[in-house]
Amino acid sequence: MEKPNLFEFATSELSQDAFLCWLLSWSKEHYRSIDKSLYESAVDFVSMMFNVHSLAVPTIQKIEITRQFKGLDVLAIINDAYAILIEDKTFTKNHSNQLKRYRKAVERAHPNKIQLPIYYKIADQSHYHSVVDAGYFPFTRDRMLEILRKGRKNGVSHPIYLDYFAHLEKIENKINGYKTKTVIDWDGFAWQGFYKELQSYFKGNWGYVSNPRGGFWGFWWKAQKNKKYYLQLEQQVLRVKIEAEDVRDLKEFRNREMESILLVSEEHGLLLQKPSRLSIGKTMSIAQRPDYIQTQENGLIDMDKTIEELKKFEMNF
Repeated sequence: MEKPNLFEFATSELSQDAFLCWLLSWSKEHYRSIDKSLYESAVDFVSMMFNVHSLAVPTIQKIEITRQFKGLDVLAIINDAYAILIEDKTFTKNHSNQLKRYRKAVERAHPNKIQLPIYYKIADQSHYHSVVDAGYFPFTRDRMLEILRKGRKNGVSHPIYLDYFAHLEKIENKINGYKTKTVIDWDGFAWQGFYKELQSYFKGNWGYVSNPRGGFWGFWWKAQKNKKYYLQLEQQVLRVKIEAEDVRDLKEFRNREMESILLVSEEHGLLLQKPSRLSIGKTMSIAQRPDYIQTQENGLIDMDKTIEELKKFEMNF
């Protein structure tokens, strides 16, 4: 039976910030004698943040931790020499110019400190381009799980630590649900896991798309032959879409392109259909296929065959 977990109730980023501050505080050298395994796991956490920034890991004699420093979630000053900046995004993304703004604020307050900017993310997002551009390292769920698994193996038994570990493992299992659940039972987490794997094969992006009909998790990427086309997965439906910049008669343009795409589909056995809804705009759907996901007899996805099927579309458009 699954036990109640603190982090099922403490779901805000502030609650996670509190855990990160708590774990960081255990990295002080004098806590080794109180709980050696927890101290070592805390040091592993700090060490990984130094390692990803290619810096030597110091012995931690002093650590000053501040929450919500000028809007930054966590600021940890180590040995009066290093400033670890942690911006914690649980299920949200960075916005505007906030990451660079936080670095400047820390620079003004601590001008001589070596900065280690960390973008801490336990959920997933399509890419981290703006994060890296701002000088932050994406510290993702898999890295934290590596630390927590090692800690548990080495004997960490503190209930807060174990609850957080179980919380991250639960998210990981949900993301991997596309491998263990039938396609009709996939939830938003499973779709994210599926799209993450697709990024190993296609140069695309994914995310949640809101619309008046309720929204969907989507994945989109450019066609190879003709860049005016792009392919979009709206969960179980594949759509071929076209961008119509500087087109006067959008309806005539859409109908002509739709006819062309359906001929290509017939020629290559792509099983595309006329869209269920036709609309006019700068971006338009001109064909769809509702069953692109290939499944095994038990209803689970056949990933290899699904990738093979999607590559047919990429190659022919």
